[in-house]
Amino acid sequence: MKQFFKIASLGAQRKFLQGLAGILFFFCMLWSTTIYFYQKNRLQEEAFRRTELVMAAVNANRAYIQDILRPRMYGLLGQDDFILEAMSTSFASRVIMEKFKEEIPNITYRRVAVNAMNPGFEADKQELEMIQYFNENPDEESWQGIREVGGERYYVRFSPVHYDTSCLRCHGKPEDAPVKILELYGEKNGFHMKTDQINSVVSVGIRVEEGLRRIGKFALSVFGTVFMSFFFLYAIIAFSFNILIVQNIRALLEIFRHNLTDHKGVLLYQQAQHMDEISELHTTTTLLAQHLQENRRKLEDYAENLEIKVEERTKALQKSQDLLHQQILSQGQELTTLNIIAELITQSVDLLSILPKVLRQTLKVIPAKGAGIYLFRADRQGLFLQCQDNAPELDDRFSCELASPQIPADMGKNTPPVSTICETGFDELNFFTTDLAEQKLLNIPLRCRNRLLGVMTLTDYNCNENDPKHRELLLSIGRQVGITMESLQNMASLIQGKDLLQSVFDAIADLVVLISPDDYLHMVNKAFLTRYRFSPEMILGRRIENLAQEYPTPFMLFSQISFIKLQEPVSDCKRLADGQFFETHYYPAFDDQGALKNIVCYAKDITIQKQVEHQMQQTEKLVALGHLAAGIAHEINNPLGIILCYTDLLKEDLAQSPDKLKDLDIIEKHAKNCQHIVHDLLSFSRNQQTTRTLGQINTAIEQVASMVSSQLAKQRITMTLNLDADIPLFEVDMEKMKQVFMNLIMNAAQAIGGKGENGKIKIRSRYLALNGQAEISVFDNGQGIAPEIQDKIFEPFFTTKGPKEGTGLGLSLSYGIVHDHGGEINVHSTIGEETVFTILIPLHGA
Repeated sequence: MKQFFKIASLGAQRKFLQGLAGILFFFCMLWSTTIYFYQKNRLQEEAFRRTELVMAAVNANRAYIQDILRPRMYGLLGQDDFILEAMSTSFASRVIMEKFKEEIPNITYRRVAVNAMNPGFEADKQELEMIQYFNENPDEESWQGIREVGGERYYVRFSPVHYDTSCLRCHGKPEDAPVKILELYGEKNGFHMKTDQINSVVSVGIRVEEGLRRIGKFALSVFGTVFMSFFFLYAIIAFSFNILIVQNIRALLEIFRHNLTDHKGVLLYQQAQHMDEISELHTTTTLLAQHLQENRRKLEDYAENLEIKVEERTKALQKSQDLLHQQILSQGQELTTLNIIAELITQSVDLLSILPKVLRQTLKVIPAKGAGIYLFRADRQGLFLQCQDNAPELDDRFSCELASPQIPADMGKNTPPVSTICETGFDELNFFTTDLAEQKLLNIPLRCRNRLLGVMTLTDYNCNENDPKHRELLLSIGRQVGITMESLQNMASLIQGKDLLQSVFDAIADLVVLISPDDYLHMVNKAFLTRYRFSPEMILGRRIENLAQEYPTPFMLFSQISFIKLQEPVSDCKRLADGQFFETHYYPAFDDQGALKNIVCYAKDITIQKQVEHQMQQTEKLVALGHLAAGIAHEINNPLGIILCYTDLLKEDLAQSPDKLKDLDIIEKHAKNCQHIVHDLLSFSRNQQTTRTLGQINTAIEQVASMVSSQLAKQRITMTLNLDADIPLFEVDMEKMKQVFMNLIMNAAQAIGGKGENGKIKIRSRYLALNGQAEISVFDNGQGIAPEIQDKIFEPFFTTKGPKEGTGLGLSLSYGIVHDHGGEINVHSTIGEETVFTILIPLHGA
């Protein structure tokens, strides 16, 4: 029935409906296109009328200025003076149109020229084309049409600007131009114009983008409405044509399609594949007439020879049935043997354990006493016996080269086994007789893809050597065994290759994973498993995007690049939530057809490198700022000294004026404050001498804590010390280190602010014996430091305190002192919870 419907769909109904659909679609397109162009022409006519009015108004203004106002102004002012706003037609028309555009923004006006006096009104590419057009067509007074301006469509009308003699007063020779013009625009642009040449155009544009869009939508809606109307009309005609005509013809033809054949035995439906129903009906009538004539002749013949034909037909049917039964039994056993040999590949990957099973299964269908299998070793140029079943007379090995030998036409008797086995390597079945009790032997080549893998030798073989079907069965067994052997060898090679690839992956110390284009993990190296404490079963086959949501892996960028077709390596640098930096690389791997097969993802931990880079940048920044601060301090210090000197003098002169003395005290106070800041700047910028002596870090901490304890008590801040008694003597400048501790404690106290009794400062010292360093940490539970400014707090003058609470140099000085001792200072802060400054000082300094 599927064939029937396929034939019917190619018939007269399809031709009729295709023609009808084409006609209706043509008229639908014609209707909507006509409406579209009609509406578009109306829009252009309306736009033309509006541009004509605008152009007339502009020309009237220009004529008034050129013919009346400008000569009058020359008469009043003289020939060398020029008022741009009143005497320039270009300037006045542009200003008038700008005011006009404020009221009607959809209208644009431009007056441009080649080599314009004002560079802002130089002609663009489109306007240069129109200037060239008017020069080539001097009789044309305007050009109008729709053009795209700034990404939107405008109805634009261009008119040429003709220079007359009065225009050349300003645009002719520079020496003739008014002095005011030369002062405004210079002598380079806007001169040497000619009355017989067009160098300027005026354009008026009306935005028609919205109108054209509405016309398009209207035409599209008309097309949709007409199309739906025609579609319903088409459906009604198609339904009526199918019911009234096609179904009746098909019902008539269905009676004959699967029953009538021509004289060659070809069915009617096969002949009618490229016919429509009318042609098929004609063919059916012709065949029916031929069949009636042929059947009449056969009936006459059968009537005369009926009994003889029945007997012959019965014997032939019985013989065919018996032969078919025997073939089915034989082929079933052969297929079972081939299937069992093929299934052996699923039972083991060890070739030597499978070969004995192959021999036993082969001997069940081949009439032979015993058998053995030789495997070819190319490196040793020979065949070696791997196993045998009831064939002890077979030799263990044969040395032979697989160069094509001459195969005798008749092997005869007493043929050497080595000769026949070597000939088997060239896809030949060898039947031969040996000297051992004249038993018959058979060699079957074991081949796969034209490559010799071995030979199966059968002993005491007893079967018809010339039976083509039997020979094909033997070769099929050999090919199936060869396929099984190669599959096992390939599987072993794949396992070996996978183990080798995994060992290469595992040898890489950085993180390496293999990901499919659809985001699934195929392979990971040992470093990845060790770092995240995974087992292969936990992650292989999982999506890397889901894994990145659970664990901070550096391959989070893959969720972004997996949406695009990766064609070249991609690199990225990621900072994980735990603060570690990873440099990641993604390398695409393609198959032979160029399709993306896998993506190798490589990640290197560069956290230490980033920290070193940050410290180097910070140090370079502090050095540069130190030089700047030194210069500024020296420039400010001298004026401050003079101010203080004159302040002292004024105090002596104004000793009898207490009010003025108070003002001088304020001046002196702020001047000294400035001197203090300058002193800090100089201390920061100078590489002061560091005097290192052996001293106890804990003692310095205790002395500083004692100095500030009373002040902290007034602020109701609790300070606790947790000092490691095992810290040895360190070689440091104790006074400078006290300054560092003092800065950190005072910063902590100011950060705690108004917490009152809840304010806590904890100072802890530890000796890191393995690194030979002392670690001093200052904790406070203040307001914390925002992450975005943590990298800036060691910069000079950077402070979050109020104007009178500090200069912003304390941490910068501390940073310089610690680094001068070869140490490090770091900060870790959580907003609203805790801030920790950590100092690392080496035992013997820098």
